[in-house]
Amino acid sequence: MSDSAPPPSEDSPPRSGWWWKIPVSLWVVYHIFAMFIGPASIPPASPTVQSCWPAVGPYLQLVYMNHGYHFFAPQPGPSTLVTYEATLSDGTTVSGQIPDLNRQVPRLYYHRHFMLTESIAGHDSGDPRIKPMLVRAMARQLCREHGATSIVLTRRTHLLPSMQWCRAGKTLDDPELYEDEPLGRFEWADF
Repeated sequence: MSDSAPPPSEDSPPRSGWWWKIPVSLWVVYHIFAMFIGPASIPPASPTVQSCWPAVGPYLQLVYMNHGYHFFAPQPGPSTLVTYEATLSDGTTVSGQIPDLNRQVPRLYYHRHFMLTESIAGHDSGDPRIKPMLVRAMARQLCREHGATSIVLTRRTHLLPSMQWCRAGKTLDDPELYEDEPLGRFEWADF
């Protein structure tokens, strides 16, 4: 009797190569590693974990898996609102705030406007040419919505209260927790 394997029968499925399993397995391991490093690399994190970010960050950006973990991270930043006062052609004024939970329903619509105002705050440390363009675009849109001849925009930053603030029984909407910064006055004729 011979030790060689019998020839494959016509009924057996063709054998595919195993070589493709290696890169797929490596990719699965890398992907799972990246899914853990993404949220774990947010400060405060160990230097070892933070040093892994350059290896997975571009991949997470490419596959749209770099979620906004910083938004909910241990020290979320202050929120940015934009208040406005629009002057109409008859001289009356209309005031408002972006985002406005009372006007912007459903909640996703409110969230979209909140992200627009946060983008203004996010460009404080970025390219200095971007922020004025965002503010001007917001002013133009608000003038268009209200039929205004001019508009004044103000950035209102809602600071986070400290633990002492909360323990003292003060409210979260206390005026002391807000800082206002003028963004400018815009005329419809200039658009």
